[in-house]
Amino acid sequence: MPLFMSILIFQLIKVANLEKAEYIIDMNEYKHENILHKRHFALQFSIRFEVVDDVNFYSPFHWHNHIELLYILEGKIDFKIEERKYLLSEGDMIIVNSEMIHSSKLCGHAKYILLQVPLSAFDGVYEEINNAVFKEKLSSSEAQELSAWLEKMLKYVDDRKQENRVKFISLFYDFFYQLLTSYQIESNKTASISYYGINRISPVMAYVEKEFRKKISLKEVSQILNVSPEHMCRLFKKYTDMTFNEYLMSLRISAFYQMLQNTNQKISVILEECGITNYKVFIREFKKTFGKTPEILRKERALQ
Repeated sequence: MPLFMSILIFQLIKVANLEKAEYIIDMNEYKHENILHKRHFALQFSIRFEVVDDVNFYSPFHWHNHIELLYILEGKIDFKIEERKYLLSEGDMIIVNSEMIHSSKLCGHAKYILLQVPLSAFDGVYEEINNAVFKEKLSSSEAQELSAWLEKMLKYVDDRKQENRVKFISLFYDFFYQLLTSYQIESNKTASISYYGINRISPVMAYVEKEFRKKISLKEVSQILNVSPEHMCRLFKKYTDMTFNEYLMSLRISAFYQMLQNTNQKISVILEECGITNYKVFIREFKKTFGKTPEILRKERALQ
């Protein structure tokens, strides 16, 4: 091939490559964009939301960092929040604010909607949720209005279609928008005795809840708070409106009752497994709670 032809071909290839390179640069300049993604919501939380249908269930005093709501569909429930007592019946609704000590006992058969929501559900959405305090016992009209939202939510909570999950989340936040805008009350929660008290004695309550089946001494639990047994008892009574021994007994009664209802073990065996050594004291407290002895309750269950 003549030399001038080789030079010409080389120049043409070089020009073509340059044009191609310029074209690629132009594409990068006009077609590519660095987009900064901002995450507005992080929906990483678990709630409990269901229709509960049970008989004589007993939940002893406890607390949690959740907002809890009950709407009674059938039956009656004895409910206590700190020193406040309520007898809830069909159509009643109650809201338990977070970090409030509460207990409940079904009066025979009861059916109710239960919603428990952790405060973490509002992270990045509503930072003031820690200070929010909702009206506790709602009127009939208020309960009816909010129960309509709960009924809507129930239609989507168990559906496996992903679109319905989106619908449930939208209803969930709509429901809490109603609570925050219409049912929030003025209260300086951070100044509440309960708020500080629960945080002070919560290590004791957590320990007893885990170890109540064993023999527990006042000296043992007082060391958790690094105070004397007498001071620990005063703190416990002040912040829970019950004695330490009453709290311990309530946990044992609850565990005993569940085993009585769900197993065929001998009563003496259940007593031992629940850490109950003083049978006379236990029976007295059991009858205060359920109105009957364990033997009678077991016979009634056998006849059902």
